[in-house]
Amino acid sequence: MKNYSKQSFDSAAKQYDDVFTFSEIGMLQRQRVYHWLDRSGFFSSSKRIFEINCGTGYDAEQFVQRGHEVIATDDSAEMTSEAKQKRNLMIDFQQLSFHEVANHPNFAETNVLFSNFGGLNCINHRELKQFTSDVANNQSRGDQLIWVLMPKICMIESIYFLLKLQLKKAFRRNTSSATVVNVQSSSIPTFYHSPKEVREMLEENYMIILIKPVAIFLPPSYFEEFFGKHKAILNFLNRLESVFGSISRLASWSDHFIIIAEKK
Repeated sequence: MKNYSKQSFDSAAKQYDDVFTFSEIGMLQRQRVYHWLDRSGFFSSSKRIFEINCGTGYDAEQFVQRGHEVIATDDSAEMTSEAKQKRNLMIDFQQLSFHEVANHPNFAETNVLFSNFGGLNCINHRELKQFTSDVANNQSRGDQLIWVLMPKICMIESIYFLLKLQLKKAFRRNTSSATVVNVQSSSIPTFYHSPKEVREMLEENYMIILIKPVAIFLPPSYFEEFFGKHKAILNFLNRLESVFGSISRLASWSDHFIIIAEKK
């Protein structure tokens, strides 16, 4: 698998928590992820979690506080360094690229592979398919994948660009090629994966537990400045999210979607 601009994430590490993790939109989107983790029974018993693209380690710390064991990895040296400085010392943070995950000496000892907020959108369709196959060969029956990815269409984003008459951007995600996304002034090549594509990659080796939208009405995080000034609108959108966010078919139209699968 090719490098996914880890230097770009290095440069974003210092400000990442301020810009996304603790932003209004970031926290609301994470609440939706945790809602589905809770509904799936994830928090009901202790797990051994192998996290990829952990960023600054916020999720890893939440899991440890809930009694789980966590190995948290990221390909960015600066993200890993930030995580070690900020988070619980019980968490085993390691710098690790995607192609090293399946054969990591501790991977087979864990029973959940977790990836939040689009880390797997850093690799293309072919690479994700290979990654899925490699992981399946090194997981045991009953082990889980819990992934949060960005699909090929985001309803809120499309409406925004259509209203601005920026037609090329309205459906910019709907391509198999890389789309360059700006993350704190860094350019990140991003590949979007539909729920259908991911399901097809997994279904030979995994039973799909759920696929749900994460932020069908909540906006993408780059709208933070606007909604920081219009919190009433954001609160209204969050209420819509709680009403319509359980409709699985909307996963293809949301900013992110969560898929939980169990090894057959």
